[in-house]
Amino acid sequence: MRDFFVPLCPMKQRILIFCCTLGLVLPLWAQLDTITMEKERPRLIRPQQIIVPTAMIGLGAVAISNHKLCDWKMDVRDAMQRGRGSHHKANVESWVTLTAQIGVIALGPRPKHSFTDRMLVKLTGYTLLYTTMPIVKRCVKEPRPDGHSNHAFPSYKTANAFFVAEQVRIERGWGWGMGMYAVAAGVGVLQMYNDRCYVNDVLAGAGMGILATHAAYWLLPLERRWFGLDKKSKSKETGMMLVPTYDYNTQTVGIAFSACL
Repeated sequence: MRDFFVPLCPMKQRILIFCCTLGLVLPLWAQLDTITMEKERPRLIRPQQIIVPTAMIGLGAVAISNHKLCDWKMDVRDAMQRGRGSHHKANVESWVTLTAQIGVIALGPRPKHSFTDRMLVKLTGYTLLYTTMPIVKRCVKEPRPDGHSNHAFPSYKTANAFFVAEQVRIERGWGWGMGMYAVAAGVGVLQMYNDRCYVNDVLAGAGMGILATHAAYWLLPLERRWFGLDKKSKSKETGMMLVPTYDYNTQTVGIAFSACL
């Protein structure tokens, strides 16, 4: 179990790790005013939903070639590696996200959207992520810190974790959303701890995951119309009525049942 935790390190290293983690959970602060609005009206494109993830992606992209930001990301990487020391890598990022998601489904409150709508959002979001990210990776060709490939930017696993976190926040509220964002931030830190990605790769992946979530919800009304789900939901409206009856001739009491299914 100890391999899953970063041991204590000097103050400068801890400050770098803290700043990195703070950058991952930045969307929590920027979208505080969106929850009350989501319950009252359909989801619209609002600046808060675009500015923060776009800024994260932009900062991650600039850090690829900017000298000062390159020095910063190398400092973060060195701090992570010194903190890990001789410990083995903890390649559990995908399992952490999956386990947390199963826990939210099993224990969390009732979601705002139906199962079909949530599956459409996941399908659309993952389609956006896994069609755009390979193109970006092949165009950028940023080497991984451990040197195994040139596809570090942006981070796949971090994007997936933040996609799940943002959907949990939208569907089940801030209480569960903050917990899932903490898990997503942990996934990003593990990517750096395992020397698979730099901090800018993680930031860009987080921004792309959040942006893909909002894009999937923006497209949901169109998809419902394309697949005829709105018509089906209206046609499935049901009604039921129970009326007590009394037959004077036979002097019996009964109940008349009427239903529209």
